[in-house]
This record gives sequence, structure tokens and C-alpha cells, in this order.
Amino acid sequence: MGDWAERLSVTWLTVAVFAATYVVTAVIHLVVTRLAVGDRARAFKTVSAGLLPPLGILFGLFVAFIAAQVWSEIDRANSAVNNEASALSRVVFLAASFPGEPETRLRGLIRRHIDNVAEVEWPMLARRKATLKITPHELGEALQLILAETPQSAGQTTAQREIVTALQQALDARRQRIVASRSQVNPVKWAALLVQAICTLVAIAFVHGDNRLASALSMGIFSTGVAVSVLLIATHDRPFAGFAAIGPSPLLQILPEEAIAQKEIDHSIILDLTTLLRSARQVISDQQGLIDEAKAGKDVTADAVIAAAEANYAVDRGHPLPALDPTSREGRMLRAELDAIEAVMNQAQPLINDPNRGFKGFLPAVFTYRVAALFTRKVGELGYLKLTAPQEVVRNLANAPDSWEDAVIKGKFAAPGWKKGDFFAEETSLNGRPAYRLLIPEYYEPSCLSCHGEPKGATDISSGTKEGGKLGELGGAISAAIYLK
Repeated sequence: MGDWAERLSVTWLTVAVFAATYVVTAVIHLVVTRLAVGDRARAFKTVSAGLLPPLGILFGLFVAFIAAQVWSEIDRANSAVNNEASALSRVVFLAASFPGEPETRLRGLIRRHIDNVAEVEWPMLARRKATLKITPHELGEALQLILAETPQSAGQTTAQREIVTALQQALDARRQRIVASRSQVNPVKWAALLVQAICTLVAIAFVHGDNRLASALSMGIFSTGVAVSVLLIATHDRPFAGFAAIGPSPLLQILPEEAIAQKEIDHSIILDLTTLLRSARQVISDQQGLIDEAKAGKDVTADAVIAAAEANYAVDRGHPLPALDPTSREGRMLRAELDAIEAVMNQAQPLINDPNRGFKGFLPAVFTYRVAALFTRKVGELGYLKLTAPQEVVRNLANAPDSWEDAVIKGKFAAPGWKKGDFFAEETSLNGRPAYRLLIPEYYEPSCLSCHGEPKGATDISSGTKEGGKLGELGGAISAAIYLK
């Protein structure tokens, strides 16, 4: 059924399926009615109505069995396409570890591969003509290119290994995609489903043979269900063809042009920076009790915080912190943030380990502010990190929102229709330069309320004034920016 279903639009396919089903139903009704005379009528009448439920159940099982196969193949095809896109996106991102000609050539090969997939391979998938006999030339050349590079640093060594792994994953996902494209419901299954439907219709006609109107109504209702079931399966029979075909859009979004590619890279790196900052802050929050204990030699060192932050990052982002070439633009920023975390922790170590003090004042917000400020001092020509908040709850004037941040907080995050937790990002200007900016809303958690909760105006443990915040309310934001090339 897949071949002709593919050639029809969904409208004409619907018309064809329903028309064919009703014609067959009408023929069965007419034949049984014509035959139901004399002895045959009495014989037909002896057919028990108890036969209909098992026949209907069997038909339903056939539909469920075939639909499960169809949906499984669609999920498999979707997963293959998304995995391929994710792997190629990783290659594009990690290409920045080899600046200059290698980066340009690697991205160019990925672009040509995606163009070829969309223009040549996708129509072949729809016709079930795609083959595994030939390895994509561009991906093969990309593998040779990256393996021929001599790493100049530990970061490049790791990036080289991850690029090779990503290219292998892309090839494997392509194989899965092609295998999934060749799936369809075979003729035996279609025949079994249709024969079962016909048997059920005949049984309905026999049971209601003495009442033509009841027979016509019962057969019409059941035949409508048959038509809907057949139409649903037929429109999803092939993952890459027909009404519900899977398209190449996940791949096309990776590198349609260099400007888009750079935007994707900027978005990825800015998410890496902010996620790492929030992950490290969570470590300080989790260890607050230990930090404020009046004893020396606590295991809240820079190495311990960074290791825990990287573990939190991996859970949040779904992959380890990338090991980029520290001489690349992206690598410099990640390295600067890790160095800032280390420096802030080393500077605070005597305070943390002071056995003569209980409350140290080394709070998650203090830690975050110091790391962001030190990061900006290190690589301020490339971008910045900042802890900010709504104007009315800002304690440190250095954290006061600028005009863009203030507008986003008031116009987006505080708006009734804004989905809680969603960030906002756009290309705009910063310090007179074009920049990609991102703002992530932060909401009061239970641990925040000891300093920022109620009663409003009371003095908190850090000698600050409580803002009267409530659990889940907007209490701050993480701001980040990357200057555009």
C-alpha cells in the first residue's frame, strides 16, 4: 500500500481509503441481503452475535500490532536524524579548537555533506533507494583531515579525539537512518488486516440479516473505523515519505551558512559558560553548612569545587565540559572561567578554614559575583559574565542591571505569560560593539529565603536587609555576552 499512498496527497488518500472501504462494505451488505432468502436467511440468522466481539478484538489487535511497528520505525528514524545532527553539530563546535585553515576546511566539509544529504540523499530515502554501499565522501575526508592534524596542546588532543568520535557517531546515525528508510508494512500484514475487517463486516451482515437498516448502520460504523485505521497506518507507513515524512531540518539547522554557524557556536559557548557558573554556585550552596562550620581543614578546595561543578554541568547539559584548545576564542573563555573559580576559591580558603569563625559570609551569591567579575577582567574583550537582579532587590551596585537587562527582566521575565525558567537571548549591542547576549532568570529557592525572605526589612544573617521574597519568585538573573566576530 505504501507506493500508491506516497503518490497521493493526504486529501486524495483520505478520499480513496474511505471510498474503497464504503464500496466494499456496500457490496458485502448487498450480497448478503440478496442471499438472505429462504433457508439461507434462516442459516444466516443462526450466526451468533457473540461472534462479533472476538472478531472486533482480533481486528483491534491487528491494528495495534501494525501501528506499533509503524510508530517504532518513525521513532527510530527520528532518533537517527537527531543523533546525526547532534554529532555533526559537535564537530562544528569543536572545529574551533583548530583555528585557521583546519577549522575552515572542516566546517566546509560538514556544510557540503549536509547540502548533499538534503538535496540528493533525502529524495532517495523517500523512494527507499538510499544505499549503505558508499561512505559519504565529505565525512571520510573530514576524518582524514582531523587525523592528519598534529595537536599542539592537550586541549587539541582531546578535541581531536572527540571530533573523530563525533564523526563516527554521525556515520553510524546515517546508517540507522538509511535502514529505517527501507521499512514499511509488508503486504502480508496488510492482507491480514483487510481480511479480518472483511470477515467482521460479513459477520455483522449475517447477524443483522433480518433488519437491513440495522445491518447498514452497524456495517457503516465499523467500516468507518476500518477506514480511519487504514488511513492512519498508510500515512505513517514510511518514515521519509508521504504526509508525515521526516525532513532534514535538524541537519539544515547546523550549518546552512557561516553566519548561522557562528551564531550556533556563540549560543553553545554562552550556555557552557552560564551552566558552568550555575553548576559551581550550586556546589557552594550544597557545601554551605560545611563552609560555616567552626573547624579547619575542610574539603571545600578549588579542585573539589571544580570537579563537582563539572559533574553538575555534565548532568545539566548532557555531555562533559568540552576540552577546547585554550588558544581558541571559545577555549580561552572556558579556561578563564575555570581559572576564575580556582582563584576565588584559593583566595577564600583561609576564611573557609578559619576555625574561629562560624558564619563566614562566603555565600553562593558572593562566590558567583566574584567569579563573574574575575572572568570579565580576564577576557573582557571577548565577553562577560554578570550576576544581576531586578533593580529593587539589588544589594551590590556592581550587580545593578544595565538598560538591556532591566528591559528584559521587566518586559519578559516579570510578564504574566512568560514561561518560568526560560532564558532570553538576542543579538544586540554592548559597549558600542555587536554582541550576542543571554539572560537567565533565577528564582528564590528555600536556601535563598534565609537572607532574602520574610519578614521584609528584617536584618538577615549577613547583616543585610531582607527583601521579603517568597519561594519561587524572581530574585535575580545570570547575564552573559559574547562579542560577535
